[in-house]
Amino acid sequence: MTVNARDLLGAWRLVSWSLVYDDGRPPEFPLGEAAEGFIQYSADGVVSATLMKGGRDRTAPASAQEKVRAYDESFAYAGRYEVREGTVYHSILVATNPALIGITSTRHIALEGDLLTLSGPDFAAGSPRTQRIVWRRAATAP
Repeated sequence: MTVNARDLLGAWRLVSWSLVYDDGRPPEFPLGEAAEGFIQYSADGVVSATLMKGGRDRTAPASAQEKVRAYDESFAYAGRYEVREGTVYHSILVATNPALIGITSTRHIALEGDLLTLSGPDFAAGSPRTQRIVWRRAATAP
């Protein structure tokens, strides 16, 4: 079955985000194994993703060091998306990491029931690892 843009529409809740190495090293989890997040695909071609480390302190960061930690423990971007031949392309227009603005990420799609797996190259060119992001369809945000 070929996945199309209609299959992605709506909200998806993060199950896991891992970095998988080509040489067989154990995967890394950039925001920990209990990371949380959502990705939303709209019918008009807009994608928005927000991820964070699970179990974060819920008090507002006050010091500069706490603000840096809060930044390091989260990740967000939004832009346009397009699906072609089983692959989704996210053209990033805004992001918490300014180095991502203007790039297009390539993610191969695997859809099994209510689980969506997006996998593809790491953002760093020539990296020996790929990203593997697993999402579960969410009826509504909590």
